[in-house]
Parts: sequence; C-alpha cells; structure tokens
Amino acid sequence: MANVRSSGKQAAARKVARERAVERAADFRRRQEQLEDLAVEYFVAADAVDGINEDAEARIQKIRDDQAAAIAEAEAEAQAIIGRMLDTKVTRDEVAERLGIPVRDVKRSKAKAETDATNGGDEAVTAAENDDESGEQGDAHESYAA
Repeated sequence: MANVRSSGKQAAARKVARERAVERAADFRRRQEQLEDLAVEYFVAADAVDGINEDAEARIQKIRDDQAAAIAEAEAEAQAIIGRMLDTKVTRDEVAERLGIPVRDVKRSKAKAETDATNGGDEAVTAAENDDESGEQGDAHESYAA
C-alpha cells in the first residue's frame, strides 16, 4: 500500500511538474514571439531610416543642381553685363575699377571677340585692350573721372 501511495504522490508530483514545465514553455514561447515582433519592428524602422536618408540625399542633390544652374545663370548674366560695358568702348581697366573686380575677370564675350576678329574689329578698341593686357594704362582713368 505504501507503494500505491508513493506512486500516487509521484504521479501528482509529475503532474504538477509537467504543468509547471508547460507553463514555463508557454512563457518562453510568448517571450520569443514578443522578441520576434520587436525584431520585425526594428528592421522596419531601420529600413525607414535608410529610405529617409536616400530621399534626403536625392533632395540635397537636386538643391545642389539647382544652385549650380542658378549660379551659372547669374555668372553668365554678369559676364554679359561686362560685355555690354566693354561695348561702350571703355577699357577693361575702367570696367574693372567701376565694378571693383580684378582686370583678369573682365573678359569680352567670346561671340563678340570672334565677331571683332573676323570683321577686322575696331582698331582703337583692340589697341586699348592690348594696352590693358600689357598693364599699360592710357587715358582710361581720365575718362572715368569725366
């Protein structure tokens, strides 16, 4: 009879142990599922960060391209104005002095320079430009004062 009691106690102990094991396994599975869900959320967020960075880089590049185009347009306009000033028969020195820029930045537009070269150009303007390039200053500053 003692064996029956002890085997009954053992069966009850086994049943309690099995219930605890099942409960712990269920907790472990819930924790694993929770960790998997959190990992999925992490990877979604990390991918979003990559997408945001790619989008930002594309927008930054567009801004840089727009900036470069605007700068090129403004520089072309400035050079056109310099060309128009030179067309009034003033020297490069005078244009540079009026604009407060170095003489090397005062350039005749290529189209105008080629037209002058093919048509023989105005010899007085060509001589004045040659004087400007060699560093000699003729009556340019006197006309500036006028």
